[in-house]
Amino acid sequence: MFTIQIKLHWDRFHAHPWGQNPGRVKEAEWPPSPWRLLRSLASAWFRSHPGMAHSEELRTLIEALGKRLPLIGIGKVSFSQTVHYQPNYAKRDKESYGTTRHENHFAATSQPICFRWNDLSLDDPQKFLLTTLLEHVSYFGRADSICEATLQPDNWPEPKDFSWCKPCLSGENKPQRRIDPKCRDVFCPEPSSFQLTDLWQRRTSGTTAENAPVHLVNQMLATDMLVDGGCLVSYEMPKGWPQDWVVKTPRTEKKPDKPLPSDGPKVARHLRFSLQCRVPIATKFTVTLAELFRAAANHHLCKVHGNGAQSPALLGKNAHGPLEGHQHAFFLPMAQDDSQPGMLTDLHLWCPMGLTRAEVDVLLRIRQLSWGKGRFPVNPVLIAMSNEPPPDTKLATGDGATQPLRSRVWQSATPFIPPGHFFRGDKSNPKVKANATPEMQLAKALSEAGATTPVMIHRLPAFQHSALPTTNTAGIPLMPAWDIVRAPEGDDISVLPFDQAIEVAAHQNSSGANNKAHHRRIGFFMQLTFDEPVTLPMPAFGHSSHFGLGLFVPIDHA
Repeated sequence: MFTIQIKLHWDRFHAHPWGQNPGRVKEAEWPPSPWRLLRSLASAWFRSHPGMAHSEELRTLIEALGKRLPLIGIGKVSFSQTVHYQPNYAKRDKESYGTTRHENHFAATSQPICFRWNDLSLDDPQKFLLTTLLEHVSYFGRADSICEATLQPDNWPEPKDFSWCKPCLSGENKPQRRIDPKCRDVFCPEPSSFQLTDLWQRRTSGTTAENAPVHLVNQMLATDMLVDGGCLVSYEMPKGWPQDWVVKTPRTEKKPDKPLPSDGPKVARHLRFSLQCRVPIATKFTVTLAELFRAAANHHLCKVHGNGAQSPALLGKNAHGPLEGHQHAFFLPMAQDDSQPGMLTDLHLWCPMGLTRAEVDVLLRIRQLSWGKGRFPVNPVLIAMSNEPPPDTKLATGDGATQPLRSRVWQSATPFIPPGHFFRGDKSNPKVKANATPEMQLAKALSEAGATTPVMIHRLPAFQHSALPTTNTAGIPLMPAWDIVRAPEGDDISVLPFDQAIEVAAHQNSSGANNKAHHRRIGFFMQLTFDEPVTLPMPAFGHSSHFGLGLFVPIDHA
């Protein structure tokens, strides 16, 4: 007694039933046929002995295996298929290209496939030859079924959920076919007449030493697909077939709930992406770029985890509505290349509540942002991931950081947008709200975030807040980073709130999607001077702070 075990590395057995029209096949061959095993052993011989004819030892071994029907060991199985369409040039009424549908049926099983001969014993040379051949069997059935084939000892332990298919025999101990729901037809060598050469050629091929044999497949295509030395034999399936052995998933069965992307341990709070683009990106597109990145994250989140998937850390809302407390992600495009002043080169994602591995994987799927009407795509590349941003990023993360970034003076890197409107009417005839000036709104935002150190707030000149050049090396004026606010001039008190103001493209909430007026807001560059070095509770304040506006960086940080 001995057993041949075939372990499928991908747990899939790809094979169509022998001799059936592939277009009419409904499922994969199961159980696998002994004929395939013998062909695999013969193929292994020719692979390991290139250019040589088969040996007498091979003929003796293979014919000994073919003259006895083995038991076939199987586990639980599920049937499925893959479909692809082959391009096909058709010339009917007119010349055109079409497609031909091809189905690749397979049986999915986690258990090995086994062939056992109870009434056959091998001597040591035959065992050595069989072991050597099995080492050269790399797939079983179609080439998709990569496998490892081994010869098992007599005391081989059977796996769990495993049983044996037995050949149906007549009273004279001859193989037969039986019409029974508990039986399936398997292609086997004919025990009384099988010969080794039946595996690759017809006996009436008429070959001589002067001509090459006709390929077996070509001969069968012109006949009834039967081979010499082979026959269909019914095998009795294990008890409880098919109810206890075929695993099915009804179409109406509810799919198990997937874990939420926010479930699991937090792996990072800070991610840094390099923004690869063929043209420089001016800082005036801060919100545009941040919105594109967040929208891409939402798209891939739904694509991976299903429509309506929630990630409070990335999207800032859950099933109950928007989150409070600024614990969700800040998408912060920044200019960090001294050779490109005023140009966005990086995007920092800072999320106080932390990101799970699933959420990071979603962000890594973002390969391209369609900016500049699609002509200049931006490719974000992850270059750093950590729990705390390094000091060179100049991001304020509060006193809870391991090494908080401290400074007495903090200055706007992007304009602060007052969250509330500080005037009524229009810019030509505004009515100023005395208790809602931009400075007062910034002071309130700092206080609400948890800042307690006394601070002086004053505005910076709109276009002189940093030492940016006004022309390039060719003397051509550079594109202004921000847009000038067209406001009345003079010393009237109604004009003062617009001093050094600029107009900024701001984030538009979904609730105001149809209101064009919410696309642009008035902003200011501010400087914060504290009595002592402090760290800000969060990196940005005001309207659109989670999309890069109101970002403050230290001037004399320690």
